[in-house]
Amino acid sequence: MPSDATAKINDPVPTDPTSIVIELLTKAPATVSDPYGHYRALRESAPRYLLDHPTGAGHVLTTYDECRHMLRNPSLDKSAQRPRLGDDRGVDRPRTLLFLDGEPHTRLRSLVSRAFTPRRVEALRPRLQGFVDELLDDVQEEVGAEGEVDLIGTFAFRLPVMVIGELVGVPREDWEMLRTQTRAASAGLEMFASPEVLKSSDAALAEMEEYFTELVAQRREDPRDDLISALGQIELNGDRLSVPELISVVVLLFGAGFQTMTDLIGLGTLALHRHPDQMTRLRNDMSLLGSAVEELLRYDSPVHVLGRAAFEDSTFSDGSPIKKGEHVITLIGAANRDPARYENPETLDIARFSGDRTPEVPLSFAWGPHHCLGAQLARAEGQLAFGRMLERFSEIEVNEDTLKWRTSSTFRGLENLDVRLVSA
Repeated sequence: MPSDATAKINDPVPTDPTSIVIELLTKAPATVSDPYGHYRALRESAPRYLLDHPTGAGHVLTTYDECRHMLRNPSLDKSAQRPRLGDDRGVDRPRTLLFLDGEPHTRLRSLVSRAFTPRRVEALRPRLQGFVDELLDDVQEEVGAEGEVDLIGTFAFRLPVMVIGELVGVPREDWEMLRTQTRAASAGLEMFASPEVLKSSDAALAEMEEYFTELVAQRREDPRDDLISALGQIELNGDRLSVPELISVVVLLFGAGFQTMTDLIGLGTLALHRHPDQMTRLRNDMSLLGSAVEELLRYDSPVHVLGRAAFEDSTFSDGSPIKKGEHVITLIGAANRDPARYENPETLDIARFSGDRTPEVPLSFAWGPHHCLGAQLARAEGQLAFGRMLERFSEIEVNEDTLKWRTSSTFRGLENLDVRLVSA
């Protein structure tokens, strides 16, 4: 079995840093299916590489400590990395938390955090398990005692919107519509999205904003036990979310939580298939589920690239200067396999994060001010998804001949995942 998430493209990895970075950022076919050889080569030859680009200098980072340092560096922000969404409708529209920094970000995040609490996530867990079982019932009905099914289309693609829809308070009959709109909108989160993709993304965002404007109005008249009602009632030192701000938060939850969760299920299933000893180990000891999900997030993260820009002169972790206006590209996928931080980083070890002495958590949910608000929900969702799949199917075998990888500058994931399942 391969030791990392390889596919069947085995083009040689360039030896010079410039070529490595260009292939990574332009998504050469080999880097789409398996970027890890490029990450290793770049980390060994130029762990912090300065890319000279017409739009401005960019520092490409590959080590865990450097990436984490820059993700929490207060002199860097995300505003300059913001996709040009909504410009035709006015640049003064409220930005999502993803592209806010400083005091505005702190204010909005503080308000949201008072409603999107760990207690609310835990209270959702029984419903979450119900959704997982409902979808796996459909999968099991399709395959019978034994059969092949696309796990992305039947399970991984459908689950996230069910969960977020339930959390937010979206009527079930609207989930399918939001699934379509969310997929189009989330494409705009790409660092290097084309103008055509941004236009399509913006159109989907506009429809989602219109939908949630009506739903917010309904919940203000008739509050319920859901997040959208709670967000409308939160007050902190006399401050409250405006309606546009509330809508931007809800749209972000759908956009950011949809693709990443779909990819976690797909990538994690493929990783376990390629490491049958680890799949068997998890079957035999479900107490390792929490550690296993953390390890799957580290081993093949759904998010591989995060960008920042310096709005003032600052320094890297070793004191080297970074100048105002320069960009930073943190290669999360490389950082999560940094041998300086993780022992045997190319090895999948589902018990890595169990026990009393565990390594630092991976950077899959970012770090610092922009650490993912939905990290706890994603972990719970992953634990239930993988746990129930292993309980219900005695064999899960991926057909690697039909794998199709998504080409993405920011995310890593599969278009499809055909698996042969044997019901337990």
